[in-house]
Amino acid sequence: MGTMATPIRYQIRCEKDGASVKATYDLQVPVGGLALIASFTLAVDGKELIDQTHWIPGQIRYNGTQFTELDRPDKDVTVAFSISSNEGWNAADSDILRGDKRFDDVSFRNS
Repeated sequence: MGTMATPIRYQIRCEKDGASVKATYDLQVPVGGLALIASFTLAVDGKELIDQTHWIPGQIRYNGTQFTELDRPDKDVTVAFSISSNEGWNAADSDILRGDKRFDDVSFRNS
């Protein structure tokens, strides 16, 4: 039986208020393990919210809040994320912020 890669715990939430979108995220590896966060991307309507020039692979915790403005708040937009660890664990998913709703939100979590 092979060893399982340690999952990264994550909570990601994107909240739409008209054209404004607030994205909050909290990623962490289990305490005492060898896992590290290798990569993290979060995009709203194709716009990457995590500044990859400041992203440092190998962290044990990464959290924060980002804001973006939608060009067309009346249209559906995709929210997508991807996370990987140094142990080969990966997670990715996507959902839709609906354009016909002034207020909408999407959430992803595994903890």
